[in-house]
Amino acid sequence: MRLETVWEILGNGKWMSSQELMEAFGVDEDAIYPIIDFLNRWDFVEIQRSAELLVRRKLGTISPAETFNLLTSIARGLAVSSTRPKLAERVACRVCNGQQLSFVGMNEVECNQCHEKQWYAIESS
Repeated sequence: MRLETVWEILGNGKWMSSQELMEAFGVDEDAIYPIIDFLNRWDFVEIQRSAELLVRRKLGTISPAETFNLLTSIARGLAVSSTRPKLAERVACRVCNGQQLSFVGMNEVECNQCHEKQWYAIESS
């Protein structure tokens, strides 16, 4: 996979120019720039624009392939469940951070402090 190859080349954590990446990977700019754009769009790398484009891995970021595998396993796990599992559940108001919420409708709560209506849970469906 080309994406993983570029990810491995960036493994030392140092800034690399797009030219260095092309030479290390053995491709031209038509092949390398879409990969750099993808990595940048999803926050896998940092970019510096100076005389030439510089790229490096963001510290502590897992690889795109590992991210894909984790998301796939989550999706498979949720698909197997017969109930409607929740990805997230509101514990405080998004406006005032109040923790007193009252149900007012299907998947909707209202803050008892500021009366802001908001969703209660994000469900996998």
